[in-house]
Amino acid sequence: MSRSLPRIAAPALAAALSACAAPAAGPAPVPGPVSPTGTAITAADLRHRMEIVAHDSMQGRDVGTPGIRKAADYLVAEMTRLGLRPAGDGGSWFNAVPLVRMRAEAEVSLGGRTLGADVIVPVSGTGGLPANTRQQAAGRLLYGGWIVDPSVSQAEELTAEQMRGGVLILRMGVAPGAQPGQPRYNVGALLGPGSPLAGVIMIAEGDLEQFWAYAQGIARNGSVAPADSAAPAAGELPTVFLTDPAGAERMIGRPLAQATRPLPDLGAFRYAIRRTSSPIEAFNVVGVLPGADAARRGEYVAIGSHYDHDGIGQPVGGDSIYNGADDDGSGTVAMLEIAERLVRQPPARSVLFVWHTAEEKGLLGSEAFTRTPTVPRESIVAQLNIDMIGRNAPDSLYLVGSRRLSTELGEVVEAVNRTRPRPFAFDYSFDAPNHPERIYCRSDHYNYARYGIPVTFFTTGLHDQYHKPQDEAHLIDYDKLARVTQLIADIGVEVANHPARPRVDKPVPPLGTPCT
Repeated sequence: MSRSLPRIAAPALAAALSACAAPAAGPAPVPGPVSPTGTAITAADLRHRMEIVAHDSMQGRDVGTPGIRKAADYLVAEMTRLGLRPAGDGGSWFNAVPLVRMRAEAEVSLGGRTLGADVIVPVSGTGGLPANTRQQAAGRLLYGGWIVDPSVSQAEELTAEQMRGGVLILRMGVAPGAQPGQPRYNVGALLGPGSPLAGVIMIAEGDLEQFWAYAQGIARNGSVAPADSAAPAAGELPTVFLTDPAGAERMIGRPLAQATRPLPDLGAFRYAIRRTSSPIEAFNVVGVLPGADAARRGEYVAIGSHYDHDGIGQPVGGDSIYNGADDDGSGTVAMLEIAERLVRQPPARSVLFVWHTAEEKGLLGSEAFTRTPTVPRESIVAQLNIDMIGRNAPDSLYLVGSRRLSTELGEVVEAVNRTRPRPFAFDYSFDAPNHPERIYCRSDHYNYARYGIPVTFFTTGLHDQYHKPQDEAHLIDYDKLARVTQLIADIGVEVANHPARPRVDKPVPPLGTPCT
């Protein structure tokens, strides 16, 4: 599941910010191991597959790496063995997703002393922040304090003249003991085209704390974006940087707890940023099981998961390989088991299996596939998305989106669950509009739903190993994973065999409407 990046959540800032190559060829498939799996969906089969997909040799399956290429080869080898048909570009197994890796290498100094990426990293263009084209600047470093702090008097505030050409450190929240209220700074104006500043440094604390590790990863590995993504608007906006509390104290020269007032001159601050962009190989893996009914074979029930994860990154507890067993090795192997079961007796409609890439980079693989699908988009009657289904309480299962567009699809899901010897307790809490986790917007089903395709997202929820190297195969509850996989397979068969496609009886927001 794509991580929920903070949208730089500080008082009034979200509103302020609101103003503000040729397709890569897929790899040639290589023979995979002879699988000992059988036609039934079992915990043992899923464990066998997981120990391949989430093995260290896959290097965390990051986009554009040898590890994800190995994972794709395994998927192709298994689909070939099972007798599925290629459904990617030009009769291949692969649907190219043109992406580029963008890097911003920063040289930063304060008072002539170099500040490395362990202290400060540029974050313009990420987390909802505006991108910019400014390459270098030099000015005085300023400290502004909390953006909400009524104890600061007007006489203590930094003046426009003091800010001109400077770089301002800000604490993006409310001072201890204060109530949320009027910000001391118009942050949108400080980051916008008319800003007097050359840069803004935000401190990664509170709501921004998780942004720090992400920003360091971007600094280390670059960011991934569609090849046709728009370039930053012309003009030089202030560059936005991120530091952690220790880095801020190093720049300020005192503990943050003692920095209760603005500081107008902390020394000469210089930065130079070199931006580069290079294409990377990325592709969805797509196969199809043709339907048994000639009259309905041209319609598809799509089943999807994402097979990418975070690759090799910041070590946690001495482990730097982000294996992504639950996220989303669980969905990846579940789809293979569903395919192996359904080939015994194909349903009336065809079943389209799409392993999406670059979900962790912002749902980029599913966005590309749904924008130019390899089957007619209108022929996809429903999409069942699987992302993280192997953890937490044995009988719990979250459903998201099952009635957002089609009441009928939601009823089918409920009805199939009632036939289980041991039904799941469905939890719809994540499906509430404006839920703070925004789960409906954070996995690949959303890109299908935006085109009016009924969806259901199946997940067993978040856990302490989410987006950490410790999300490993031995922590999966394989009995639960098997039960969830069996349920999804039966729902897929029910939808594929139904005389009519699920009726869309809810409004479909216009394409481009922000997701809630």
